[in-house]
Amino acid sequence: MPSRETTIEFHQVLKKDGSVHSHQWMVLPATGAPDLAVEDIVVRYLAFLRTCTLGLVNPEWNADGIALRFLRLPLICLCLPVVTRNETATHADLFINGGLLVQRDSCSRGQLRFSIISTPEQLRIEIRLSDYCPLFLGSRTPSRFRKWLYHITQASIHKLVTIRFLATLCSDLTGIKPPFNVVKNPLADAEDI
Repeated sequence: MPSRETTIEFHQVLKKDGSVHSHQWMVLPATGAPDLAVEDIVVRYLAFLRTCTLGLVNPEWNADGIALRFLRLPLICLCLPVVTRNETATHADLFINGGLLVQRDSCSRGQLRFSIISTPEQLRIEIRLSDYCPLFLGSRTPSRFRKWLYHITQASIHKLVTIRFLATLCSDLTGIKPPFNVVKNPLADAEDI
């Protein structure tokens, strides 16, 4: 069983246009998951979200998309995954199309992207939330209080779930157990949140 430490990297920022950008990733040896499909990562992530939140957030699939529900209330609604492939990468994009935690004027803005980027030596697995306008921020120019509120609620939960998911996925695929080295990477022209 491999014993090396795996690094999970991330940044989570508020961009100048008032949208949130959250990006988490890890790099595995190419032999770690040669048959891994991005569609499998989406399904595993949504199942992990339910488990990690003790069933409080329940991803509900239907013909129109996926609703992340809390007590039957749709927190965030996503379109069904749109998968694209090229020689080195596969992406599954879930576009945000509504929900209680999305600013009303930005319901059709934002996406959750799962990616597998491969080279002969390694696989890079990424989860990226981009152009998301959370209700807790209130506007494109949120107050300090609203930033703090978002940080201690949605931002912290999203970061925790995503990093724990990547650690679990790594462990499942490679047998590498904790500790995992979690490294924060800054993003230029954006405010940490």
